[in-house]
Amino acid sequence: MALVLLAMLTDAVNAPSLSFYLLLAAVPAIVVAGLAAVEELLETDALPHRRAIAMLHVVTLLLVLTAAALRAPLRAEGTVPRAAVSAAIACLVVFAIQALLGSLPAIRRAVGSRPAAGEISL
Repeated sequence: MALVLLAMLTDAVNAPSLSFYLLLAAVPAIVVAGLAAVEELLETDALPHRRAIAMLHVVTLLLVLTAAALRAPLRAEGTVPRAAVSAAIACLVVFAIQALLGSLPAIRRAVGSRPAAGEISL
């Protein structure tokens, strides 16, 4: 996630070549994270949200590859296609969804451990 975010920031400071290389560096990181998620699914009794997180790794990988592929031919000109920026932003949104899904068990525990309205906790 940090590499994609850095790529977006380097776009803002008009460094498209650096953005391209940051996106390329994000590819193996996403692949490793995806393989770890699949391994977790195979080794343990996976919770339903873990399966969704593993599937979303494929989406993030496709979005990063799309963003990098769209930038590649235009790097020398110093321009960034809007579709490449949109793909990178969509990737960040999918990362946020993954983070939300990953935190669901903690949110459920926090909400479930609070006393109901009008209930006295001893």
